[in-house]
Amino acid sequence: MPQEQEQFKQAIQSMLEAIIFENWIRFYFLLEEEDQPGKEARIYIGIPDQAMTRIRENYGSLIRMAEQLNGREATLDVSRNAVCDFIRSEYEGNIIPQGSLAAYFDTHSFQIDLQLFNIWVQGSETFLEQQFMDFDQWRTSFRNWCNSEHGQQIRTQLEADIRKQGH
Repeated sequence: MPQEQEQFKQAIQSMLEAIIFENWIRFYFLLEEEDQPGKEARIYIGIPDQAMTRIRENYGSLIRMAEQLNGREATLDVSRNAVCDFIRSEYEGNIIPQGSLAAYFDTHSFQIDLQLFNIWVQGSETFLEQQFMDFDQWRTSFRNWCNSEHGQQIRTQLEADIRKQGH
């Protein structure tokens, strides 16, 4: 595979990994602050010190995203900003050409992988809730599902849908 294609594939996988990591954090480390009279309960990300130590030891630069999210209110904007800031600072100008980040997010390859991940999370929610899975287990479970017959059928359908749309 030519170097440019390999670099593109690596960039897409790295971007997806950042999204998977943020989802994993939100899935397992959401906390709810107790209701106070006249105030709505606050939902936030609370990563215990022991978990932060394991993330630091096992997931390298992803610790920066965990630190950025820890203690923050769990909102779509906080999540999106943490992921985009991480990808921009870690990958743009490195494995993603400077100024090309938006174009990479818009690629069919990334969009299909992102849709596959969302389908996997929704379909696996009960299984994922039954026990804590570390990030490596999440990635492995997702990859195994993508490589399964069912995952491949969904990928094929998503690709066909994109072709039908004339993109």
